[in-house]
Amino acid sequence: MLFIVITVLQFSAFIGMISFMPKYLEQQFGKSASDAIFLIGVYNIPIICLGYFFGGLFMKKFKINTYQAAHIACWLTFLDYLLYFIAFWTICDTSPVAGLTVSYEGIDQLSYTENTLLADCNRDCDCTLKVWDPVCANNGITYVSSCLAGCKASIGTGKSVVFENCTCVAASAFSFQNASAILSYLF
Repeated sequence: MLFIVITVLQFSAFIGMISFMPKYLEQQFGKSASDAIFLIGVYNIPIICLGYFFGGLFMKKFKINTYQAAHIACWLTFLDYLLYFIAFWTICDTSPVAGLTVSYEGIDQLSYTENTLLADCNRDCDCTLKVWDPVCANNGITYVSSCLAGCKASIGTGKSVVFENCTCVAASAFSFQNASAILSYLF
């Protein structure tokens, strides 16, 4: 019975990490999906191996039987679950994304509809609203795509591409800056 309780607690604690950690690493650190998964494995596998090794040494040293080991594992897993639960109270600032969290002028907005992704500066561009390929401009605002930023030209290839002549960046409250954007979620 304790093994079932431990398993349920472990799965419910790990579900957040399994579901959202790769996407978090992609967005916050600019990693590809394969790099993010690889980093999670590189981080977790050595810790798990050390846990098995030192757990075995601990059981041998203190002559712990399986019943005692199940009790220790249950309480430690419950403590681990509580520590994961505390993470729900961590709050991050909302990133300024044009048309989603802020207007194209950089003013906070509280509601979102599909129409808020379109503005006067990108209405003639015939942009698709279903693509998430974020670009970040010098004004500190992230745009859903280079098309929705109103960019007319690009220089470079791959991750080092720079989009230029972005009408929405130029039309923002920070129009004194260069109207360009780069492939990134955060500048």
